Amino acid sequence: MEYYLLIARSVTQAQRMARLLEGCGIRAWMFRAPAALSNRGCSYAVRVRAQQWDAAHDCLRRSDLQPLGIYHGDGNRYREVSW
Repeated sequence: MEYYLLIARSVTQAQRMARLLEGCGIRAWMFRAPAALSNRGCSYAVRVRAQQWDAAHDCLRRSDLQPLGIYHGDGNRYREVSW
């Protein structure tokens, strides 16, 4: 299953992103960011299904929330994508 991970600088930012996405009708999961993707140690991630990425991207662009990084995942590896 393909998905996108939005890396947040704090748990609060991740919660705000997840709530915003849910408000746009996009299912989002929040959890601690994988160590390989977090150089800050305390980052959190919000996961969005790949099928919903375009809508999620539009929803986030309309807000003041910007992730630290965005990664495309396929279950085995991550690839950073541009904002």
